[in-house]
Amino acid sequence: MRTALCHARGLVTPVRLLLALTLCACHAPTPAAPLPPPPEKTLQLNAPGEPVDVPAVLPAGYVSVVDFWSETCEACVIYGGMLAVGVAKDPRIVVRKIDVGDGFTPVARTYQISALPHFLIYDKQKRLRYDLVGSDCEQAPQYARQLASESR
Repeated sequence: MRTALCHARGLVTPVRLLLALTLCACHAPTPAAPLPPPPEKTLQLNAPGEPVDVPAVLPAGYVSVVDFWSETCEACVIYGGMLAVGVAKDPRIVVRKIDVGDGFTPVARTYQISALPHFLIYDKQKRLRYDLVGSDCEQAPQYARQLASESR
């Protein structure tokens, strides 16, 4: 009577239990691969004036602000500092610094840097979205945070 009652109520028999456990084991999720470490927040990419392949050095999935600067440019130091403070708490934004040297260098010619400071801001898909020169660079943290908050 007990066996009939178990089957009548639809309770699990040992065979059904074994089958269910076997099926579950086949579809167990695989452990996720460890995430790569995040890129450095700020990174100097070159010696003064040396060429840099900007698209190749931008980390995918991050908003990148490329800061073209020179040691002799006082405004570059000021705006570079404002940028660093403005994006410091946002892990989705990185800063890549390129020293253009005296301005008559291969890297300055390649990226047509004729005035400093000069920031290029790339979105998470490495697309150039903003090209800021001089005092417009003050808005760079705001633009970078806006791009970082975009879902795509």
